[in-house]
Amino acid sequence: MSSRSSSRKEERRDRRRQDILDVASRLFSKLGYENVTLRAIAEELGYAHATLYRYFPDKSHLLAHICRETFNLAVAEFDAIAASSGDPVERLFQTSRGFVHFGLKHPQHFRIVFFGPEDRSGVRAGEYINEIGRPLFDRLVKVFKECADSAGLSTADPLLDAHTWWYSIFGLTQVLITQGKLPHLSAPDRVIEQQIQIMWAGLKAVARLKQVSSKSDQKPSAEARFRRK
Repeated sequence: MSSRSSSRKEERRDRRRQDILDVASRLFSKLGYENVTLRAIAEELGYAHATLYRYFPDKSHLLAHICRETFNLAVAEFDAIAASSGDPVERLFQTSRGFVHFGLKHPQHFRIVFFGPEDRSGVRAGEYINEIGRPLFDRLVKVFKECADSAGLSTADPLLDAHTWWYSIFGLTQVLITQGKLPHLSAPDRVIEQQIQIMWAGLKAVARLKQVSSKSDQKPSAEARFRRK
């Protein structure tokens, strides 16, 4: 077999594999993972049922590939956004906006990864997502910590603050995906910006309260001052 024929065969195989993933993603999102069979995916594509087994041994492998593909794509987009800004605060804001827009741009994949089955081949969804999503989440936390250090934010638990920030951004993404366009708003950008500004103002307020409290704790009490006299 010539190298050109081999290359064309490989291209057809890759294209067919991607077609399977695209249809599976759409059906999982529309009907729910539990309600979709490999036979249904094959019928949608016009393939023989056995054809799918040449590419994926079962439905759980299809789901796993879609999840990994989604996280890899999110990491690539995140890195591109993060690299575009040198200011840590602006980097946090830009990557936060980027995360929401990634979900809105890929709602099918976002639904499958985060709203999919609780039990994924014997592993709870949270553990499963944490494992394959660790590279992305580590980046999210790193950006937040760099921002906090740059802005001089000092709070009791920086890691908790980072998690809270990103859980809030994730929650906003989930709402915008499940509800679609919000009433009286032609675009989600105003809500995204409002959410980011409110969270940032809240973090700065908490940091200031901590500083005031710390200074207050360092001052001797009235009784102690009296005793020294």
